Amino acid sequence: MHIQVAMTSSRLFAIVALAVFPAWLQGADASTTPNQGAPKGLAGIYLSARHAEAVSDDGRATALLNRALEMDPDNEGILRQTYFIAAQVGDFSTAATAAARSVESSPQMALAPLIVAVNAYKQQKYDAAWSYLDKIPAQSAGGFALPLLRAWGMAPRQPADAALAELAPLQGMNGAADLFNVMAGLLNEYYGRNAQALANYDPLAARADQLAPAILRIVIDGYHRLGKDNEANALVTRFANTRGASLFVDGIAEVADPRRRTKKISADQGMAEALFAACQMLLQNVNTPFGTQLAVVYGQAALYLNPDLTIARRVVSAALTDRDRFSEANAMLAAVKKDDSSYASARLQMSENFERMDKPDESLALLEEVAKERPDWPNVQVAIGDHMRRAKKFADAVDAYDRAFKLFPGGESDAWQLYYARGIALERTKQWDRADMDFRKALALNPNDAGVLNYLGYSMIDRGINIAEGRAMIEKAFKLKPDDGYIIDSLGWAMFLMGETESAVIHLEKAVETEPADATINEHLGDAYWKVGRRNEAFFQWRRALGLDPDDDQRTELQQKLAQGLARN
Repeated sequence: MHIQVAMTSSRLFAIVALAVFPAWLQGADASTTPNQGAPKGLAGIYLSARHAEAVSDDGRATALLNRALEMDPDNEGILRQTYFIAAQVGDFSTAATAAARSVESSPQMALAPLIVAVNAYKQQKYDAAWSYLDKIPAQSAGGFALPLLRAWGMAPRQPADAALAELAPLQGMNGAADLFNVMAGLLNEYYGRNAQALANYDPLAARADQLAPAILRIVIDGYHRLGKDNEANALVTRFANTRGASLFVDGIAEVADPRRRTKKISADQGMAEALFAACQMLLQNVNTPFGTQLAVVYGQAALYLNPDLTIARRVVSAALTDRDRFSEANAMLAAVKKDDSSYASARLQMSENFERMDKPDESLALLEEVAKERPDWPNVQVAIGDHMRRAKKFADAVDAYDRAFKLFPGGESDAWQLYYARGIALERTKQWDRADMDFRKALALNPNDAGVLNYLGYSMIDRGINIAEGRAMIEKAFKLKPDDGYIIDSLGWAMFLMGETESAVIHLEKAVETEPADATINEHLGDAYWKVGRRNEAFFQWRRALGLDPDDDQRTELQQKLAQGLARN
C-alpha cells in the first residue's frame, strides 16, 4: 500500500460546465489510417509508429511518422497523426510543419490550425497566428477554448477593447465568471490598465477560500506585479493555513517566491495561461484517452510559449503519469529548475514514477539526493519510509518515518496516513507497543478508516491479545467495506481463532474468491478446512499459497503444514 502524506490538490478549474464540450469529443481529431495504395513499406513503418505510440514512446513514434511522410507526403491520415503526437511531446517545429500541410486539405479540423497558430505566435508573427486561430471551428475539439485563445490572439494586434470583447462569450457560460475575471485581469495588465486589472482581481481575492488554486495563483502573481505585495502575501498565508499541504502542488509557492515573479505580462505569457486553462478544463471535464491527449497538447503548447510556467509542467506530467507514460512525465519534471520552489516536490514525483517503472534504485537515489538538499523537509523522509516499506525493509522504514516526525512541529503530524504507515513498519518489526500507539493515533485522527481498523484489529487477534476489541474493529471495518477481500479474511480469521470454524470457512472462502492471489488468505482457508475435517481441500489451499510467493517464514510454515498437517488440531 502506498500511503501519501500530502493531500491531493483540489480541482484546478472547476468552472466550466461539461455542456461546453461537444458530445463527439469522445472521438479523436487525429485518428488515422494510411491511404489505400500507399507505397510499399509505408504500412510497416506506420504500424511501427502506432506500436511506439501504444507503448508510450512518442519520440520514436514521431520519428517513424516523419519517415512515413517522406514516403507519402500527401497522406492526410499520417499528417494528422504526426502533428498530434509531435505536439504531445512538445516538438512544435515538427508538429507545425505537418499541421500546416493539413490545414488546407481538412479545414474542419481544430487541432492543426491551433498548432500552427501557436508556432506563429512564438515567432511573434501575430497576424499569421490570428489567421489560423480564425480557422478553428466553434463546434470542434478546440471550440471550447476559443474565447481565451482569440482574446490573446487579438492582444498584440488590436486595442484592449477588441481583445476583451473576445472574452465576452465566457460571461454566458455556466460557472465561468472566475475564468472571465482572471483572464480579463491579465489582459488589462498587458495593456497597462492597472486599475481595471485590480477591479478584476479584487472580487476574486475576496473569495480566496472558495477559489480554485489555479485562479488564486494568477491573482497572487498579478497583485505582486501591480505593487500589492502585502495583499499578495496575505493570500499566500491564507492559502497555506487552509490548504497548505498542496502549496507546492497547486503552484502557489511558485508565485510566492520573489525569484520567480514576472514583472510584466508578455503576450507569450498571457497566451500560455490561456492554453494552460484549456488544458486543465479538458483534464477535469473530458475523461477519455483522447481528452487527456488533447489536454497534454494544450499543456505542451503553454510550456512552448512560457517554459517557466512550472505548474503547467507539473499538471502535464501528472496527466502523462495517469497514462502510464512515466518516462515522458519524468522528462517534463526533470526540466524544473533547481531554484524553483517546487523543485524538491517535482523530484519526489520523479522518484515515484521510477518506482512505477520498476527502477527502485533510481527512485531511492533521487530521494536521497533531495534529502541532502532539503534536510529540514519531512516529506522526503516520509517518501524514503514509503520506499523502504514497499521494499519490505521495515526497520529502515521505521528510521525514515522517525526522522520525518522529528521534523514536524512538536514531533507530531496531523496526517493519519503517516501514523498508519509507520504503524505498519513497526508491526512488521515486532515493535508491538509502538505500532499499537501509532494505529490508535491514526484512528483518533480518522476513526472511520476501514484500512486502519482492519490492520490494528487483525494485528491484535493474530497475536492473541485484546481479541474482543480486535474483532470489534474488524467488524466495524467490514460494515464500512463489506466487499474488501482483506477485511473479509480478517473477520474469517477472527472467527477461526475464536472457535467459530463453520462461519470462518464461509467468510474465508469469500475472501479467497475476492483476493485469489494472496498467499495468507489461501493459507487461512486451508487452516479452516483442516479444522472442519476437509483435509484434501486444506492441502490444496496450502499448496496454492506456497505458489503465491510467500515470504521465507510463511514458506517454512506452509511446508510444515503440507508435511504434517495443522499441528495444533
